[in-house]
Amino acid sequence: MSSTPNKVLIVDDDFISLEVLKAMVRQYPVEIITAQTGHEAITAAIEHRPTLILLDHELPDIDGIDVYCKIVEKLGSETPNTAMVTGHQHDDFAERCSAAGINTQLHKPVKPQELADLLRIASGV
Repeated sequence: MSSTPNKVLIVDDDFISLEVLKAMVRQYPVEIITAQTGHEAITAAIEHRPTLILLDHELPDIDGIDVYCKIVEKLGSETPNTAMVTGHQHDDFAERCSAAGINTQLHKPVKPQELADLLRIASGV
């Protein structure tokens, strides 16, 4: 294993949701980075180059799918694996995510096993 830990960027504007995800991810050997807005998420993704982004769908400034698209514009093929997280069921949510290139969607409350599987696949932990 490399000396630099895998990084996970958690993006959520809801403090409680952010803290719950942080507590869940903290069980793994990763560095946790957080953001509470879309603009913060874009900056953090470019600066820290995480292995995985857990991205809230509804942010106060930019829709999570638009955040992902802006990260792709900046990082191209180096875009981190990203899972869209939502607390709402939208009819076209999965289709919109898939069209943007996000193939993983998690629904709040996030199940520990779903998160474990995602971290194992995306980060190798």
